[in-house]
Amino acid sequence: MSHDADVVLITGCSTGFGKELAEAALSSGLRVIATARRPESMTSLSEKGAKTMKLDVTASPEELRQFASDAISIFGRVDYLINNAGFLQGGAVEENSHEENLAQLNTNFFGVINLTNAFLPDWRARKSGTIVNISSQGSMICVAGAGIYCAGKAALDAISDTWARELASFNIRCVSIQPGSFRTAVAESANTKIAAKKIEGYDSAHEWIDGFNKASGTQPGDPAVAAKKIIELISKKGELPMRLPIGDDAYENAKAFYEGRLKEIEAWKGYSTGMGFVDK
Repeated sequence: MSHDADVVLITGCSTGFGKELAEAALSSGLRVIATARRPESMTSLSEKGAKTMKLDVTASPEELRQFASDAISIFGRVDYLINNAGFLQGGAVEENSHEENLAQLNTNFFGVINLTNAFLPDWRARKSGTIVNISSQGSMICVAGAGIYCAGKAALDAISDTWARELASFNIRCVSIQPGSFRTAVAESANTKIAAKKIEGYDSAHEWIDGFNKASGTQPGDPAVAAKKIIELISKKGELPMRLPIGDDAYENAKAFYEGRLKEIEAWKGYSTGMGFVDK
């Protein structure tokens, strides 16, 4: 590992994508700062050469600014921020309590904004930096049974697009990665929470949750392969896509989503157009 190598900071490295991304980054020669709420869960990454730090992305903006300062001081800079930490809140939208909704968005959306904002002053001064937000194909397919999760990921896609535009003049890039179904620990209890309240009749939502849990450990995507692709993508200098579906299912679902939206727009064009003032 070169002392001149770029530095990547990754959130949520206890398991799944975060851990795989850290290992892929180390293998590619990047210097890695791996973070998680429980540092003891990252022993294997530490042994492979990663620096580890405790991080709760729902901490206050002030605490996150201090964290960013501490992180930058380790190697003198951070070049890539991969916002991966998150969990899945399951349940029909009506079943989720206000507190459950807030917890979901505080981690998966506001945590990303606050942590990223903590690094931006340094990046703007350096005119360099790359934001990588781990979203989900759920932001497009919006499944019954995970509506709040999908809404948070859709918001993450939107903020990523905005950052890509706002920060371009500072030479700061941003990409939203939309994984499909990968064999990670997301369905395990620590990463998935189900609404405490259950309302009879939300059959499609409940069926999806049951199917999601039963599919755990049999998902088609290999997260190690995806992690290598992501590290390869962001390591390239120059333009990044605003959004990147990753996984065969995500690619096909994204294609169907946009084709379906275009077809729908054309079908209802008569209700969308012809709204201008008519000169008398």
